[in-house]
Amino acid sequence: RWELAAQQLQEALRLDDANVQFRTNLSNIYLNQAQEAFRRHQTTDALDALNRLFAIAPSSRPGQILLGDIEYGRQRLKEAKAAWNQAKTLGATERELGDRLERVTEELPVESNFERLTQAYFDLRYEEQLERPVGFDIRDALLEARRTVGSDFAYWPKHKLVVLIYSAESFRKLRQETPEWVGGQFDGKIRMPLPSGQLDTPAVKAILFHEYTHALIEDLTGGRCPTWLNEGLADYEAARHQPRPLLRLREAHGQNHLVPWSSLSEQFSYSLSHEAVSLGYEQSYSIAHYLVQRYGFWRVRRALKTIHEGTPWETALTGEFRIKLPKLEAAWRAELPEFLTASQ
Repeated sequence: RWELAAQQLQEALRLDDANVQFRTNLSNIYLNQAQEAFRRHQTTDALDALNRLFAIAPSSRPGQILLGDIEYGRQRLKEAKAAWNQAKTLGATERELGDRLERVTEELPVESNFERLTQAYFDLRYEEQLERPVGFDIRDALLEARRTVGSDFAYWPKHKLVVLIYSAESFRKLRQETPEWVGGQFDGKIRMPLPSGQLDTPAVKAILFHEYTHALIEDLTGGRCPTWLNEGLADYEAARHQPRPLLRLREAHGQNHLVPWSSLSEQFSYSLSHEAVSLGYEQSYSIAHYLVQRYGFWRVRRALKTIHEGTPWETALTGEFRIKLPKLEAAWRAELPEFLTASQ
């Protein structure tokens, strides 16, 4: 959609190279093209647009920040830090940069020495000294997640997903804000510690399936999925290998202390107790399980698509399942005892 405007401005600049407004407008078009390509995971197109931008606006702060984001996303941490430092030199504010420089400065000493295993769909990095468990190949587990979870969501990303495998010590060092019970993380990259000693293969696979599901949902909803539904679907996929025990959910149900759907996403704050967050996960999983079993995954996918279009999740669920939200929540509550019994 930008091509015609870009062509016209290129011609205008050829005729009047000193025109500041023409140059500014063309710079904005190139920046927008780069940002759109980056959102679509089209790295080559994004970098091409940035090269065109820097050719006419070498001091573009937003361009340098985006260049850093691109390099960070493909695990080129030194290049990302250089781009963000250049943006800072050009006058980028702390508000524009956020915690980017602090984050990459912490990660560089650990992750720059990671070994690399690459394949068609994953860029896998792991600590050199990390002992690889006998009889377990994490690449096979990732491909299994791609096949299985992808089939549910009818989505198989064409771009490579960065997967970082840490020792438990390094993971905690870099993720000090995360509680001890956090088993993995997705922030555009899958990050997880590989436990030392005896490997619990189902537990590791459950974490991978959980975090890979987050990666798909991020793409399919543009980051708009409510936390409770995001976590519930991720646990639904993880349960293929290690179902949650549902202890907190049984307790809450027995005491009539279930969390209303409208406030369920608030149940995932790191400031809450482990027990409170566990209830959030278990209840969200039970809802996701109910929606999939009652309506089919294909309708859940359609609801996610509607959320991606900007529709509030309450409206998306009501529209897709043809039932008002209070009645949908009541129907889940009515089915919960049977679900808990079957999960024992």
